[in-house]
Amino acid sequence: MEERSGYFAVHSQGLGHATRSVALARGLMGLREDLYFLFLAGSPALDLIVSSGFDALTMPPAPDFPSEGGVLGPAWRWYREYVRYLGVARRFMRKEADWDYYRFLISDSELASVREAVRHKVPTALIVNEFARDFARDALSRPVEALGNFWFSRLARRVDLILVTDRGPSWPNVRRIGPIVRSPSGPREKLREDLVLRKKTILVTGGGTAIGDFLLKAAVEAFRSVNREDASMVVVSGPKLKVDPAPGVYTYGFLPNLQDFVLAADLVITLAGKGTVNEALAFGTPVIAIPPRGHAEAERNAAALGYRFEDVARLRELIPEKLDLGRLPPQSTGNAEAVRLLNDFLEAKSATS
Repeated sequence: MEERSGYFAVHSQGLGHATRSVALARGLMGLREDLYFLFLAGSPALDLIVSSGFDALTMPPAPDFPSEGGVLGPAWRWYREYVRYLGVARRFMRKEADWDYYRFLISDSELASVREAVRHKVPTALIVNEFARDFARDALSRPVEALGNFWFSRLARRVDLILVTDRGPSWPNVRRIGPIVRSPSGPREKLREDLVLRKKTILVTGGGTAIGDFLLKAAVEAFRSVNREDASMVVVSGPKLKVDPAPGVYTYGFLPNLQDFVLAADLVITLAGKGTVNEALAFGTPVIAIPPRGHAEAERNAAALGYRFEDVARLRELIPEKLDLGRLPPQSTGNAEAVRLLNDFLEAKSATS
């Protein structure tokens, strides 16, 4: 069987895009033996991609949102840095990409690669959470954001397939999908034994950016004040933060198999990004999701679960309440449908190439 090679590009802000991409790539490769993906990713997404066993070409990293104390700064600052990133990434792609050998692109929100693939008339599939960003809260940011949304809309119309998890237009190339999660490496009881989790376990995650520092500090402080002898806390600070260990508090930096900890835990405390929240819901693990203030997408994710930024001050109450809930009914995922749609895209483009 002839190998079919393509790029899988990943937006490198945080780790949620990377975890979703890994799940989709594994699902596709489980269906087709002819596929080879060369991932395009910057740090910290690059670390997760490589540790998951995939080959990758190192791209420039996307900028983080400016923030302090869990509150995002003016959106125009991020848009300014993102425009610079697009220029750097475009020059990288034009120098390094080989569109004659890598004959298709699947991109999880990495737009520099999408722009180049469309320019080269390469079959392109794009995965996004939503079409229009709404981070702007000040007079200067609003027109900048409107211009960015217009630019993206024009680009998106030229993409062959778009999978959207939240809000999107009713265009012929757009399909709605459910949450995408990675599969755990084993059943819960075996994972708890392998990970040496003897007490009720509270997992705290800070994500792949530095924004979550406020939540990590608040969660550790609340856990100490709750003083539960039957519980321990595992803090996964991510690649850009650090938390010192303490009695009953065990710390990790970057974990490529975080989904195993999510399933093994009795409670997850996290920023309201889609990756960890969706894994907790899919596995039936109770979750406390605290969004950064001003992060519109995270605030919507948190609101759907009944949380908001101000709940960070209520962790002393929330931790014992949610810790004693027990396991919840697992929620369904969109993995199978997303993999089917991507496979249909590859089949259709193979037939016409």
